[in-house]
Amino acid sequence: MTTKVPNFNTFSTIIDRLSIENVKLSHFEFLVAQEGADKSELDRKIHLQQEMIKLIRLELENFMTEVFLNKKYDYIDEERTFK
Repeated sequence: MTTKVPNFNTFSTIIDRLSIENVKLSHFEFLVAQEGADKSELDRKIHLQQEMIKLIRLELENFMTEVFLNKKYDYIDEERTFK
């Protein structure tokens, strides 16, 4: 099992990134419906977002499989600069 690093490869970081990429996808899909939108450029961006989301979902699936199989979630406890 790999030790997880906050703000890099922890559960919350993966979920956060998945959320952000889905918001970006929704934004591009919304823009397609707008008059005067460059549809070919937006289609390219939509495709890239879909690929990004697919890879992040795979990362999340691998992460969860590792945790469930090992019954362990090892991470570094991050120290805060300010409290």
